[in-house]
Amino acid sequence: MFTLLKSHLALLRPSEQPDYILRFLISQVEQGHLAAGHKLPSVRELSSQLQINYATVQKAYHQCKLAGVITSRPGKGSFISRRGVVEALQSRHDLTSMNSPLSEHSEELSLELKQQALSSIYDYDFRAIFRYQSTLDNHDIRQTGLAWLGKKILHPSVNRILPCAGIHEGLLALFVLLQKKGAIALPHYFYSGLKSIIQLMATPYVTIPCDEEGPLPDALARLCKENQVGALYINPNINNPTTATLSINRRLALAEVAKCHNLHIIEDDAYGALASEGIATFSQILPSHTWYLQGLSKSFAPGMRMAWVYGPSEAETHQLCQVMGALKVSDNPLTYQIVNKWVTSGIAQRTAEETLKTTRVRVKLFRRLFPDDRYQISDDGFHVWFSLGKKNAYEIAFLLQQAGVSATPSNEFSFEKADESFLRISLSGYDSLSSLEVALKKFRDVLNTLYLKQTQV
Repeated sequence: MFTLLKSHLALLRPSEQPDYILRFLISQVEQGHLAAGHKLPSVRELSSQLQINYATVQKAYHQCKLAGVITSRPGKGSFISRRGVVEALQSRHDLTSMNSPLSEHSEELSLELKQQALSSIYDYDFRAIFRYQSTLDNHDIRQTGLAWLGKKILHPSVNRILPCAGIHEGLLALFVLLQKKGAIALPHYFYSGLKSIIQLMATPYVTIPCDEEGPLPDALARLCKENQVGALYINPNINNPTTATLSINRRLALAEVAKCHNLHIIEDDAYGALASEGIATFSQILPSHTWYLQGLSKSFAPGMRMAWVYGPSEAETHQLCQVMGALKVSDNPLTYQIVNKWVTSGIAQRTAEETLKTTRVRVKLFRRLFPDDRYQISDDGFHVWFSLGKKNAYEIAFLLQQAGVSATPSNEFSFEKADESFLRISLSGYDSLSSLEVALKKFRDVLNTLYLKQTQV
């Protein structure tokens, strides 16, 4: 085990080694090679085995303790902790490794965005900021939400839509509202932010068996017969992380199961504004059961923290509003003022269209550099789901992160173990196409040199 670690550390700078030792130990626990309570070599013993500086191992063990991976017992040594490895991973979670929209917008568009933002703030009645704002106070932002969601919903009503500070906040409120109705049915891989929500709230959940497209309807039906399931969580377009988009037939079949078993559908359509296939949403297919969520984070501006939830009925939307009121003290009227201006003027849609054009150029670059078929990718999305077979996703992800490549191991998107491991590679977060190309070539070099000798150069 430590022979492998030694060979990897030889490729890193001393400053990078402590963090890598932490990642290595986490990966060994995840793979079942190190069990809770396993005794580790002393700092001196391990530094000798690895032929690295004593202080480096000492720092690594200190980081492992802070992350909850190991515990030390005076006079007895260091042991793999009995705390969950997921806790350790969460403590290391870095939002910069997650997808964010592209920022390669034209100077003209960027200037217009800035001018409209300044104009909207200048026109704002600032007396409103001297009082708390409830979710229902701002009628305009809800009307703006209906305009942004457009044809994704049927029978638009301002009384069924609520603004929230990003889709994550809306999901948190929905899980609070719905978890008393039963377990949440999740696909094998899902938005990683849900893991922290589920663990924090001790939300009951069941995992739906999936194929490459997504959840299997028959498997969901069996789970509903065997368990008290209250809701289905689904990310139907350009799934994060798998990039898959559900076909209309799969959506209809899942909606039929939801209707039969009276499930709420939580439709997280974060990438809906980028998806060009135009497949009907669950909110259109089964509006009486669906909570539809979409915002600006993936298609436009994550820093604005702006999204909307469209409920199945006015009464249920009002219940969600009460939950959201308990989770936050006040809404942000200045954010609403700017978003109202950007959406109603059409510049938000133009920015999303420009983001999509740039995304497609980046996808084309990835396909050129990686012409094989070991990955899934969408022409409209800015991440890649790259298969590693049975290779160690944590180790490769760490090496890539050290090389400046945004890579996240598949374990961070699931509660279940899998025979095959993946990396989610982000194509965004790079200032230019040339900087992305440099990062992707580093990715290719790491795979060629360390793990996947067959990768085509």
